[in-house]
Amino acid sequence: MDLVDRFSDELLEIESRKHPGDALTELAQRYSYVLPDETSLSALGGLGPLVELAAGTGYWAYRLAARGVDVIALDQAPPDGDRPNRYHAKTRTWTTVASGDETALSEYPDRALFLCWPPLFSSLGECLTYYTGEAVALIGDGGHRTARIRDLNETFTNTLVAPVQALEPFPGSPPTLSTWRRRRSR
Repeated sequence: MDLVDRFSDELLEIESRKHPGDALTELAQRYSYVLPDETSLSALGGLGPLVELAAGTGYWAYRLAARGVDVIALDQAPPDGDRPNRYHAKTRTWTTVASGDETALSEYPDRALFLCWPPLFSSLGECLTYYTGEAVALIGDGGHRTARIRDLNETFTNTLVAPVQALEPFPGSPPTLSTWRRRRSR
């Protein structure tokens, strides 16, 4: 059974016992706001070791690790931890999600930074203040529902833009995976 079929089956099961509008939110909280697909998993795997910030339940890290990708998942409030998480109900994580916010990025200069659907009104837009590594991967919708990463366009060169499937995309703003490489000083 592929992932879309699995999500469809779970969506039907959730809708049968809850208000239909809650089903997508529950799936997003259990898995991710964006569905991992072959293209995005391959692109991320090609970046080398990763540090995923705001990993939530760690579903992307779990899927990447299953492909042999070296990935560390961080969230300021892991959903299986002691602190409440604004976006994910208290639940088990798919993999180890360590406690850490954007300030922890200074510890990972040898890893590509991965952000999947960073919340619009969060401090994640400032993450490049702490990140000194060479590559960034961002899944979002250009700032309609996801944080705008300050200085990304000024410091990094875009190397890939690929469509992704979000559970509840903002109308008229297709979500994408974009990858970026740090510009060299001349």
